[in-house]
Amino acid sequence: MNNSPQPSPFAKFVTRGINPVGFALILFAFLFLPCATMSSWEFPSRVEEISPLESLLDISSTGANMAVHQDDYRWPIVIRLLAIVTLLVMAAGVGTTLARPARKRSLYASVVAAASGVLLVVTGVSAVVRMESAAREFLSVLFSSIPKSESAPLINQSGDAVGLGAGFWVALVGLVLIAAINFIVLLRARAATRLNPADACVDRSDGTAR
Repeated sequence: MNNSPQPSPFAKFVTRGINPVGFALILFAFLFLPCATMSSWEFPSRVEEISPLESLLDISSTGANMAVHQDDYRWPIVIRLLAIVTLLVMAAGVGTTLARPARKRSLYASVVAAASGVLLVVTGVSAVVRMESAAREFLSVLFSSIPKSESAPLINQSGDAVGLGAGFWVALVGLVLIAAINFIVLLRARAATRLNPADACVDRSDGTAR
């Protein structure tokens, strides 16, 4: 006889509805919304008009860009691998709705959401650092012929121009919400188990009544 507690209606709604839909939306946000961005507004107009810099400013990237984009700007292999792993773990979150046993789906979703969040932060921050470094290198070469006192302020502006984009923040907030909702499911399940006298009378070692 199976004495395992069955998922509550709320738990089923979360694991069968919120989790797959939430992870799918997060995945699409990371794939198609800017994750790491560089804004030309932080530079003087005479710098914006330089065509090589325009191409540099265009590297504002989504997770898909970092994973597979093949244009003039090539992301380092480490960032590409981070983006690919992040995408795969997020995709695994969608599959938690099929995990067995059903009562552990919220646990799996919480773990996947936490792992995805950590990977997302590492990927996003690494991309921003790389973009800032690329901008500094480019501007250093571009202004090498003018006095350092004049070029330094422009080069230093590269840090202000780079930042985390909407795709990063939407995905991160979504992952936090999914982790929180599934944590609530786990707490409710534990509370229900403690309040169920039938469960309290079952010996966990062999399933017989005490």
